[in-house]
Amino acid sequence: MEFHHGLWNGVSALYSDSGRQLGEENTRPFSLNHHVPADKIVCKYSGSRAGKAINMSALRTAMQNFGDALALTGAVRSFHLGQTAGEKAPGIWDLYIIARASIALIAYQKRFAGQADPKASVSDILSSQYQFISGVFMICRHMMENADPAIACNAPQTAEALYSYADQNGIFISFNDMACAGSTKKIMEFLSFCNDGKALTEPLRVSLEDFVTEPENWYRYALATVELDCFVEGGRLTGQSQQIYADLQAYVRCLMKTPPQDEREEGFREGVLRRQNHILELLGRRQIRAISPKHFDLRMR
Repeated sequence: MEFHHGLWNGVSALYSDSGRQLGEENTRPFSLNHHVPADKIVCKYSGSRAGKAINMSALRTAMQNFGDALALTGAVRSFHLGQTAGEKAPGIWDLYIIARASIALIAYQKRFAGQADPKASVSDILSSQYQFISGVFMICRHMMENADPAIACNAPQTAEALYSYADQNGIFISFNDMACAGSTKKIMEFLSFCNDGKALTEPLRVSLEDFVTEPENWYRYALATVELDCFVEGGRLTGQSQQIYADLQAYVRCLMKTPPQDEREEGFREGVLRRQNHILELLGRRQIRAISPKHFDLRMR
């Protein structure tokens, strides 16, 4: 799954306890998008979202769980920053890792062989946090794929800069021309919290152990999936974008206690297979002998 679909697509088709798919109309692959009906209204926020439809059904659940989602984000943020050199403000690479590690909570919960009390659906807390943190992931991914100078190094970015980038580059707009439903105030509050860890009100307290078994292993899994994606994108892209992914990959490998061997003389497909098997080992699952050419073709488009 990690190579073929990636974490975001890999979990987007799952259902929350509220009966909605995590990816809503953005659920991938499209064959698994069930187009769950939603209440829609016209967006009244300024900027790129003005006048477009927004999904109120998903927004209601997300806002009911905003405090818990914020607390969970804080737990992921604290865990990651505890592994770094102790910078006061997380850099943009750190925000990307925090976003990916948050999404990895869901994937790990469903795929780790040792997960206690596995459930078919995703809790509304996790699904709500997924809605919020996916925006951070998509901002960073767009920056890397378009070689934006802001993500060429691990420099901190303000919440205002992140919001402005998303608004100017269509990140708030989905493929079907619907807009992100969150209010500007709440989006800014969430982005600010990701940066400084300070909430407007006293955040709730959650423990990562409430969501995943063996949090240390979850974090290793999250890093391994990011490292795999950096390796894959390095083989797909060219120019400055390729260099950004290479630099991020090096940063992630420094955080990994036992990174997969990086045999430069081996071929690209062998490198992908080595990394996917490393991930399967972390999940307590059986190794694979090969990845089919079809899956490579689909992933490298």
